[in-house]
Amino acid sequence: MVKSKTERAEYLFAVKEFSDGTPWIMLERRGEGLGVLGEGFLGFDLIEGTSLREAEKIAERLRQSVRSVSYTLSVK
Repeated sequence: MVKSKTERAEYLFAVKEFSDGTPWIMLERRGEGLGVLGEGFLGFDLIEGTSLREAEKIAERLRQSVRSVSYTLSVK
């Protein structure tokens, strides 16, 4: 039997830029984060050519649609 443990936490999808101006989206922790991330964070590299304005639209849509982020560990 496989058992699993799931953690959920609230994050904000925030647009950041690499030093060359290329936008990417970061999950910024809101309150208690996912234990698996420790003091780290998750980021999303966008398709090459995505503009800053497009990245903002993507992040806004995610903020409107995603309630929380989860991580599930399956233990055998």
